[in-house]
Amino acid sequence: MVQFKSILLFSLIGAAVSAFPPSKLPGCGELDIIFTGLPPYHPLVIQQGFNASAVDAGLRHDAADIVKAGYNLRGVVLMGPEQDINVLAKQTNGVRWDGTGIGYGVRGSHLEDLTVRFGDIVQLYRDKAPQAPILFDYSPVTALWAIQRRFPLSSNCTKSPGKDLGFEVFCDVCAS
Repeated sequence: MVQFKSILLFSLIGAAVSAFPPSKLPGCGELDIIFTGLPPYHPLVIQQGFNASAVDAGLRHDAADIVKAGYNLRGVVLMGPEQDINVLAKQTNGVRWDGTGIGYGVRGSHLEDLTVRFGDIVQLYRDKAPQAPILFDYSPVTALWAIQRRFPLSSNCTKSPGKDLGFEVFCDVCAS
């Protein structure tokens, strides 16, 4: 009986997955994603023990990979908690976002300022893009992973990448 239940369960799971044919998946350049996080040279990044140069290189490489993979990316909008949340709000204007993201540097912190900022970002995304899921990466180089997990594309986009909608850094207190 247990084997029958297992076979039935796996059959149902397989049927559910195949119910979404690749032709229903979005194509290259059809999804608009916005990600936010801390600037790599922000004092709070350095205070938490991260290598700012490595974070900077990782974020930029990941953003380029996201565009190459076929997603339109306004990303990353990097800003610390000293910036007014309206800076991010202005970056969301004019686009119907399919996905929104918050980087691990904000979410994974044990710092009070960043916990407050995390809540502010979630509320902003709920207000500005209520239909868009909020995506979470787990390092400076895993935003593409987070996007692909939620939004697989219908084809390989090597020959028709997405659009770079801007990599913005807002920081008055950053080193270097």
